[in-house]
Amino acid sequence: METSTVNGEGLARRTARSVPAAARANGTGAEAPLRIAQVAPLYEAVPPGAYGGTERVVATLCDGLVAQGHDVTLFAPETSSTEARLEAFEKPLRERFDAHEMASVAPHLHLEMMAELAARAGDFDVIHSHLDLLALPFTRLIATPTVLTLHGRLDLDFVRQLLPRYGSVPLVSISDDQRRAVADLDLTWAATVHNGLDLQHYRDVPHDSDGYLGFVGRIAHEKGPLTAIEVSRRTGVPLRLAAKVDPTDVAYYQEEVAPQMGSHVRFVGEITEDEKPTFYACARATLFPSDWPEPFGLVMIESLAAGTPVIALRRGSVPEVIEDGVTGFICDDVDEMVEAVGRIDEIDPEACRRGAARFNAERMCQGYVDVYRSLLPGSAGGSPLPAPRQALGQQLSPSTGEN
Repeated sequence: METSTVNGEGLARRTARSVPAAARANGTGAEAPLRIAQVAPLYEAVPPGAYGGTERVVATLCDGLVAQGHDVTLFAPETSSTEARLEAFEKPLRERFDAHEMASVAPHLHLEMMAELAARAGDFDVIHSHLDLLALPFTRLIATPTVLTLHGRLDLDFVRQLLPRYGSVPLVSISDDQRRAVADLDLTWAATVHNGLDLQHYRDVPHDSDGYLGFVGRIAHEKGPLTAIEVSRRTGVPLRLAAKVDPTDVAYYQEEVAPQMGSHVRFVGEITEDEKPTFYACARATLFPSDWPEPFGLVMIESLAAGTPVIALRRGSVPEVIEDGVTGFICDDVDEMVEAVGRIDEIDPEACRRGAARFNAERMCQGYVDVYRSLLPGSAGGSPLPAPRQALGQQLSPSTGEN
């Protein structure tokens, strides 16, 4: 890994390694490698030590693209670890910022990073941002094709106000459902590319249910921890909460969640990547009671890879990830989730593992490479950009089949 550090005392500049022109435009008919800039949020290291969904996806994508032979530069926090070249900015913000600083200082630092990238845009064939809306203004300053993956929710008023101002910017959704909140807006959707992970270390752990229900994620209202506690109480099956409490959610945890924990609930806190496979594999089922339009939900594919079925509310991307009655149960309310706990033995652990195989790293990487090439001048099809408001369901990441 080659690293250059950038901090608040001055933005370091260095020239990205160039792929020789002969290799980029050879006459063999083989597609030439690309020079790709990946821009990650500064909140967590890439990959994160524990919680951090977007950062794990970016880490998987960078390593996968390098393995394919592409020249990848990752703009990310300085403690990141990657097979790509690392342009390091700041220390992970979650380690040192309180809630006020996250809202006031963090956006400025992200804009500072984008300004550095804009000055070097000519070093790359494609720029791929994972900063959601923060990167949008820079697309007007950068001649290099730039694509944004939207990792967050799109059903918020300020999102609906801002996105149409940049209607020609190529966007990638991480599920078809994510687009529904803005389906009436004139936007340019390049593709839906489902998130993917390297899940082999999950498959290597034998599935051996220890009889508890698992909950993995954040302690936040929209994630549904109170629903998980209720399901555990009504079924009599113990619950283990492997969850992180962000500074903004401390009051919610202390005032609403903690008082509901009885002897049937064990709060184990945030678990590391090394601890996750065993946690999932030893669970009777993983509860996914998110009560908001979750754009994807890595918890679901992690659980499936460990052979553990998922019991989820019918929200957001859940129907795109879980096959009802095969890899888990999709429920419309708490009563159905309680009933589903009694049906867990109907689910074959190997069917769960096969379901997870649909969301592997290779498919995600290939989906994004197809997007990158579609943006290059002279790309096949005659147009560097897809048509605005591309129909839901068009995916460059297949959603069926096995690796």
